[in-house]
Amino acid sequence: MSRKLSTHYSEIGKGYCEVHFDYKEEYAYIKYYDNNDKKFYEEEFPHKSLVQVQTKAEDWCAGSEKLIDV
Repeated sequence: MSRKLSTHYSEIGKGYCEVHFDYKEEYAYIKYYDNNDKKFYEEEFPHKSLVQVQTKAEDWCAGSEKLIDV
C-alpha cells in the first residue's frame, strides 16, 4: 500500500512531482508530471531516507536537480 505524502510544483514551469511512500516495501519514490498532468517519469529510492527524497523533489522543482534517465 502506498500513499502520496507531498506535491512540489516547479518554479520554472516544467510541471510538478509527487513524493509517495510504499509502506509494504518501505521505500519512497517520486512521480514526475508535465504541465498537462501526464506522468513522464518515476524514480524509486529504496535505501534513502524520506528527508533525502523530499529534498531531491524540492531540488528538481527549483531546477538544480536533473533526472538522469530522461
